[in-house]
Amino acid sequence: MPAFNASLFKNDRKETDKQPDFTGPGSISKEDFMAIADAVTSGKFNADDRGSIKLRVAGWKKESTSGKAYISLSLQIDDYQASTPAPTPAPKSDDLF
Repeated sequence: MPAFNASLFKNDRKETDKQPDFTGPGSISKEDFMAIADAVTSGKFNADDRGSIKLRVAGWKKESTSGKAYISLSLQIDDYQASTPAPTPAPKSDDLF
């Protein structure tokens, strides 16, 4: 499944409340980007009630080689499940014959 990868480090240069508490680099391969673009243009994604693409986010606490703590992140498009219409129940009849 295509994924975005990122790392979050404490923002040591934060000077105001409007600046982020954590910041860091992220990446996605060209192949994963194209797979996501194909899924979106073909409508094969799960959406929330506002039509936004649903994602799954996972994070791991890690430590850099210099000893700095950070969170490693992976973001993936939520597993696509095509909507299938509910089966139509057979009509009920009170007739015995």
